[in-house]
Amino acid sequence: PIIWEIGDKNHAGYPANSVTLVAANILKIMASDGKEASNSDSNRKNYGNNRHVLSNIRQWLNKSGASWYTAMHGQDAPPNSTNVSYNPYDTQAGFLTGFSANMLAALLDTTLTVAKATVDGGGSETFTDKVFLLSKAEVGLGAENSISEGSLLAMFSSEASSRLCMPTADAVSNSGYTNASLSASQNWYWWLRSPGAGNSHRVRRVHSDGTEYDNYAYSGNYGLRPALNLPSNILVSDSPDSDGAYII
Repeated sequence: PIIWEIGDKNHAGYPANSVTLVAANILKIMASDGKEASNSDSNRKNYGNNRHVLSNIRQWLNKSGASWYTAMHGQDAPPNSTNVSYNPYDTQAGFLTGFSANMLAALLDTTLTVAKATVDGGGSETFTDKVFLLSKAEVGLGAENSISEGSLLAMFSSEASSRLCMPTADAVSNSGYTNASLSASQNWYWWLRSPGAGNSHRVRRVHSDGTEYDNYAYSGNYGLRPALNLPSNILVSDSPDSDGAYII
């Protein structure tokens, strides 16, 4: 089971009468995007692509089944063992695989904004997904390259402590990357959708202390903390379970 926190209600720019849920923990350790061997941009060739709308992680989040990967552009490549530094996921079932039919039907389409790197022309672009990564602006880290990618969610603030997040025990045990600090009892790093707009291959992430940093897109040792929107009239249990969570 995935434990979600209520990130906001009726958030500006999100679907009307929706409740935003954000994963309470880092659910998986994985790369944002794989290396693209045929890309003429040498950094994307060696370190992956930071244009979020084309990323492996975005596609995986919104697909079911093991055959989820489809090339998003002419130089795209799957996140296999050749293209990511750790934790390849090209043959792992997409994130939506384990969701019930009722949960899948309830997921709302959310239109989001993401900054574009200078090499991609700068500015921003919009996309629509059911499950998504948060942006710098949504977690209280401000604009990227003068682009505000949405607005602050209620669960976050300018305080670094609001962004601290630990991985689940499963995320740790399923990771091919190991580190003494990667444990279910310690805060870890997690990906945002925002690019490091000054380059073509670095993606913004939240550091283990809640501050902002960026890393190579192909780095498979950082965490997945997704978000989604549900209708506000969806029914939940009257009392919490043994995890302290209310069951949808």
